Amino acid sequence: MFLSEDSLTNIPNPKIELRHTALVQRDRAAETAGPKAALLIARRCLGDFVFMKGAIIAGYAAVRGEVDPFPLMVALANQSHALCLPRTEGKKMSFRKWKPGDPLVVGRFSIPEPDAKAKECRPDLILVPLLAFDRHGYRLGYGGGYYDRYLGEHRARRTLKAIGIAYDGQVIDDLPRGATDEPLDAVVTETRVIRFERP
Repeated sequence: MFLSEDSLTNIPNPKIELRHTALVQRDRAAETAGPKAALLIARRCLGDFVFMKGAIIAGYAAVRGEVDPFPLMVALANQSHALCLPRTEGKKMSFRKWKPGDPLVVGRFSIPEPDAKAKECRPDLILVPLLAFDRHGYRLGYGGGYYDRYLGEHRARRTLKAIGIAYDGQVIDDLPRGATDEPLDAVVTETRVIRFERP
């Protein structure tokens, strides 16, 4: 699990306790959704979104009960989309070129990631893992802030979409949020596609 900066201070933060609750809730949601959830999500993404020709799509290697985006990424690779996965170094996250079958190395937080020699990419769309999401399009992550920092930096300079991949049971009415939290453009679950209007 990511080590949160929240835990380095004595300032009460509602997200810390919420993460523990969200982990339990995600396990229950995964059990309810069943083993075909990743395939259902892949079909919904392919049916509801237009992936522009030549678009670079970023995914992630699922860990700790996250929805597996690889079925979707395999389908996108078969449509000739370039793919990439995140790699973390210190507090920075970059995306490195990857295709199904490429080996991965165990990175920080025991998350599989591309080797440092893999070419860096600038994705047009990012499939984002999460612990929970709310009706406004905000996500609860592990507390490292990697996706928020990347989205905040790159959205200021170019068009970049972020789609949360989740189980339907991961929704929470309202999440606490800070000034640096970046909203998602949409969330796709095994039962629906939810789109959000970003400010």
